Amino acid sequence: MRRRAGNLWLAVLLLLTPICSQAGTYFDESQSLLQQGLETEARRALELEIAAHPRNLEARYNLAVLLERIGHRDAAASLYRENLTRGSHLPSVVNLSGLLRAAGKNNQTRKLLEKATERYRAEAVPWYLLAEMAEQAGNKASASRYYRKAIEADDMNGFAHLRYARFLATNRNLTGAVSEARRAVELQAECAPCLKLAGNIHAQAGNRREALALWQRSIAIAPDLQLRDKILHAMNPPARATP
Repeated sequence: MRRRAGNLWLAVLLLLTPICSQAGTYFDESQSLLQQGLETEARRALELEIAAHPRNLEARYNLAVLLERIGHRDAAASLYRENLTRGSHLPSVVNLSGLLRAAGKNNQTRKLLEKATERYRAEAVPWYLLAEMAEQAGNKASASRYYRKAIEADDMNGFAHLRYARFLATNRNLTGAVSEARRAVELQAECAPCLKLAGNIHAQAGNRREALALWQRSIAIAPDLQLRDKILHAMNPPARATP
């Protein structure tokens, strides 16, 4: 009887043992659950992690991302804001700015990003997000200045160069666009979307050979049926009708 009772208590204790015991921490367990596609269970693990370790910014950020994904944007925004009161966390700035822009709160977004340019002086991201806002508002001069500021902040950020290249191409500065696109490719040689966009810029500038090479590198990394058709069309242009 005592043995049965002991076994029963052992079973109860195993059921009550925190899930973190299986992977080290609640945060570790949440990552494992996310890999298995168990988002509800991962949310619970993240909530437990935050309760146990309030200064775990990554846990709060991951929980916010999950909430944002299922439509709880206000709750996600609150978590991003709390992260920013507790420490330095650029991903929370980026995601919060996206939520604010989606809600049409452009002034709040701008203030958030301007503050981020001061706090994260070696980061290009806040600058090129400001540039995109200026570009969307039709303020080309400010957009150009912000893109250059982004590159000054971090010349090794390939995305900053690529976004500036796209901006220059849109505004018909194809020489500058090609130069920035080449720099972006140097820095993001394995980024399929980057190679595709750089190829588009070269095509716009009339550099057919470079465009094809970049597109082919892109689909070698990430298959893209539309891009494949574009490559085939570029390699075999339709013959002109004879008069």
